[in-house]
Amino acid sequence: MYKAILFDLDNTLLDYDASELDAMRRTIRHHGLHEREDFRWETFRTVYAPINWTYWIERGERQLHISQVLEYSFRDTLAQLGHDSTVSAELATTYWELFCSSCHFMNGTEELLLRLHGRVELGVISNGIGLAQRGRLATGGILHYFPHLFISDEVGIGKPNRLIFDKAVDALGVPRSEILFVGDSLKDDYEGARAAELDFCYYNPRRDPFQDGISPAYTIHDLFELHGIISGEEGQR
Repeated sequence: MYKAILFDLDNTLLDYDASELDAMRRTIRHHGLHEREDFRWETFRTVYAPINWTYWIERGERQLHISQVLEYSFRDTLAQLGHDSTVSAELATTYWELFCSSCHFMNGTEELLLRLHGRVELGVISNGIGLAQRGRLATGGILHYFPHLFISDEVGIGKPNRLIFDKAVDALGVPRSEILFVGDSLKDDYEGARAAELDFCYYNPRRDPFQDGISPAYTIHDLFELHGIISGEEGQR
């Protein structure tokens, strides 16, 4: 039924949250922050998360490099908590190195890719940083499954812009009607796939409800359900 499958990466194939948490904990330990009597991990995370998100969202407008996003995030967090913020650049460097070499899979990823490899063309369309996405795929031993990688900071376009999908379609050389895009975001993935006239499979492991009018071609709650779709069997709609 489908000759090519394009995947979103974070929280579809790779567990972004687990990688971020792992890299952050290791960074804190590496620099000894956890040894301070006044350091509280949960407080640190609670303060850091919205600061980091703001810098990430503003990075394009402010022309911030990922190293600056991380350094400023650590700096502002430490300052707000009353800690020494002069180590923020070192923390950012350590965190980025650890994150780029951290790979945690979503449940079923490895088995799915093993079964799909050689049966259909595989590719990735991801909003992210190429160094991190490629590094994490390589760490997990699955980079070779994806001859087609379209990462927003390398392409210069991000989802849901249809142009990044069009680039992937052109590279695959497969008719749009024979390409399925799989992702976990209704904003970036569903809207982008719909604009590009690609069938979309919504990966929804938490079974989150969605509004009327949103109509992915398929909805799955486990990655193994893709096997039936690829084989031409009816998926949950």
